[in-house]
Amino acid sequence: MAIIKENYLIPLNRMLFISKKDGLKLEDIIVETEGDYRLFEKEDNIVIKNDDCCRSIKVTVKTKD
Repeated sequence: MAIIKENYLIPLNRMLFISKKDGLKLEDIIVETEGDYRLFEKEDNIVIKNDDCCRSIKVTVKTKD
């Protein structure tokens, strides 16, 4: 399991973009957070959007083995 981002703070209504380099897919990642988020794919990126109504969220993003 490789860590892509650790303890990354996503402000309210902002997004974190993870590059799909090396064939990374949505199914290949694990998102750990204490807040609400939306996860979706774009052409070149995987997007994690802070969907919490009132605060920033801290996320850790890992790849599955």
